[in-house]
Amino acid sequence: MKMIERMKSQQKLLVFSLILILGVAASSLIRPVLADVPTIENIEPWISGTDTILNITIRHASPTGTHYVDRIEVDINGSIEFTTLFPQATVTFIVPYNIGEVIGTPLVSVRAHCTFHGWSGWSEPLLIPEFTVFLLLALAVLPMIAYLLRSKTHRALKNGS
Repeated sequence: MKMIERMKSQQKLLVFSLILILGVAASSLIRPVLADVPTIENIEPWISGTDTILNITIRHASPTGTHYVDRIEVDINGSIEFTTLFPQATVTFIVPYNIGEVIGTPLVSVRAHCTFHGWSGWSEPLLIPEFTVFLLLALAVLPMIAYLLRSKTHRALKNGS
């Protein structure tokens, strides 16, 4: 009886030793994986007619036909919209995103999704100013008015002396 118990304890020790040896061997073969989560580098708003377009610059290393940024989410004042993307050929690329006509000053954040590594963090919030056609017209006319007033004042001073 003692012989059987001794054999069982030796078998348990042998199994434990083998598992330990295999674990050490396997850990030497395992390399740490650095997640290549995409990053939002920049968001640049510009106006096209009455619409505001966001040029979203995204960086994502080592893109392939199966490893790429497949979609982005745009959070506009808490309302989340998304768009689907095609595989990219470059590490840094720009995604134009039309948010339409801006009313007020919405707060915008963006994040990107990699097919392997999942979602990036949200970008820093960006306050998008309201650019109406009237405001753009006023901004264009203002320098013209300043020029005319300056030249009129200059002529009056010249004629007065």
